[in-house]
Amino acid sequence: MRHISTRRHLIRRGATLLEMVLALSLFLSAFTVLVQIVWNGQRAAIQARLRTEAAFRCETKLSEILSGAEPFQSQAGMAFPDDAGWMWSSVIMPGQYPELMHVTVTVERHSTNPLANASFKLDRWVRDPTSFVEAALQQANAAAAAASSAASAATGANAKNVTNSAGGSR
Repeated sequence: MRHISTRRHLIRRGATLLEMVLALSLFLSAFTVLVQIVWNGQRAAIQARLRTEAAFRCETKLSEILSGAEPFQSQAGMAFPDDAGWMWSSVIMPGQYPELMHVTVTVERHSTNPLANASFKLDRWVRDPTSFVEAALQQANAAAAAASSAASAATGANAKNVTNSAGGSR
């Protein structure tokens, strides 16, 4: 009998099955939360990188259009030569005033993975480049006309001087 009574008073060693299941479930829950946080961080980093690249490509393409490297006209679905996954389009519309143009450039990346999609759009109001060309032509024509009239006036004055000097030596 003594053997039975000592068993009741023995100190328990180790953990029960219930405690182990509870500890394991807490560990797995914490691990799941941490994995989700890491995944969200990676997704946000990828999206930020793609948006930054889209903004850079959009600014570059707008600068190319305004500088004349790309035609100053509306275009759609144009691929970038270095990466066919990126597409750009431009819409050029007349503005509210005669020499004002509204230029919109959109850069997009569409992928089978929705996390790898990105787009960026820039709007800019600019003067119509044809007005610069027309102004330069008018200025060149005016300068040519002034030079021509100055040259003809100088030729006429030289002809009078030649006649006067020829007539005075007789």
